Amino acid sequence: MIRKPLALPDLMLRSPSPNRNQIAAHIAVAPNIKLQFPSALRFVFVCFTNRCGSAYLGDLLASTGRFQHAGESFNSDEVLALCREHGLASFADYFAQIVRRDARDDRYIVKVAPEQLRLLVEAGILGQIIEQSEFLHVSRADKLAQSISRSIAEQNNRWAWDSPVGLSDDKLVYSPVHIAEHVEAITNHDRCFALFFALNGIVPIEVRYERLVSQPQQELDEVARRLGLPSLQVDPTKLRYRRQANEVNETWRTRFLLETELPGGVSFAGAPTGQTATIGAPAHATATVQNAVKADLLAHVHNIGDITGDCGDWIGKPKSGLWIEGFSITPRLGIAAQDIEYQASQNNGLVFPWISGGGFCGTRGLSMPLQGMRVCLRGAAEQAYECLHTAAFLDGSTVGPVAAGQLCQSASMAPLEAFQIVIRPKSR
Repeated sequence: MIRKPLALPDLMLRSPSPNRNQIAAHIAVAPNIKLQFPSALRFVFVCFTNRCGSAYLGDLLASTGRFQHAGESFNSDEVLALCREHGLASFADYFAQIVRRDARDDRYIVKVAPEQLRLLVEAGILGQIIEQSEFLHVSRADKLAQSISRSIAEQNNRWAWDSPVGLSDDKLVYSPVHIAEHVEAITNHDRCFALFFALNGIVPIEVRYERLVSQPQQELDEVARRLGLPSLQVDPTKLRYRRQANEVNETWRTRFLLETELPGGVSFAGAPTGQTATIGAPAHATATVQNAVKADLLAHVHNIGDITGDCGDWIGKPKSGLWIEGFSITPRLGIAAQDIEYQASQNNGLVFPWISGGGFCGTRGLSMPLQGMRVCLRGAAEQAYECLHTAAFLDGSTVGPVAAGQLCQSASMAPLEAFQIVIRPKSR
């Protein structure tokens, strides 16, 4: 069962959408056109992020003779050019035109980024064809390698192995800032897809880049099974794409991981003094409370990056105007990771799901402040310890300490600037 009407997650709505915005500025995207497609026609949407291996997957599928090459047909320049050529006034008209043009053997395949999936929903298209649609979500486990590949391709403009080299390897400029930005963007785009699928009850066909390049036929066999197709046999003579990574990729990866300081104030949990970014505690609060429980606390602070501290420390700085966008708690001593959970809310009404110890709750790099937080203990930890948390907010207020499980937020719903978590043995 699929949700109807389809829901769009907040993260997808907030994410940069240059193609969607450019299209909406020139043609109608309102859902006012009823589309007529044969009931036997199947739509296959390849959900991708840059350098995830989607072009290689499309190449493999096309080599079988059962699919057209999966193109990026929803890029604004291609959409608007075809609309001008054929006098099309709406995105729905454009969609109908390219499906008639590109469908093969009752299948239409196309690549979509999160912003383009959003456009298909807003135009009323995906809701009409959802029962005829399948989603191939292509992703890489090694997102650092993916981000480095994207950073290189942006400079040499070599998005395919046979593209002309726009810049030789010796002219490429290593930038940890750009690599970190790509890590952030790729992670958020994959999260957009995951949220969209989950909210709407869609179970995508997950395709991993690492499996695809090491065992392409086996990965394609699984795709065929999930699509309800007979065996799809790869024809190596028809493949166009090859891996592009070389020693530059590996050199940049090694250099990035050996950096003693990450860009944007990002810090290392457990790093020696002088290697970890810190932000001072509130003047009215004791800086540190001794805990029987040891845990690494991490917060992502607006315009600063990741900062770290221990259980009992104040994390963040009141009256700085620098709000916290996300945090994590990773136990090291006294309790197990699964015995602590935490949750946060944002000022757009979004409440994040409960996260177990070690997981990140919130966002990074989206300038979306947390509005409230709560922490609780489970299992053996709940029996042995009490957990208290206190928070300071952008309006100057301090709330707490509040007991485990209670939401800590200001009366004015102001952004969170700092917090302190104390876990101590229960009084006997």
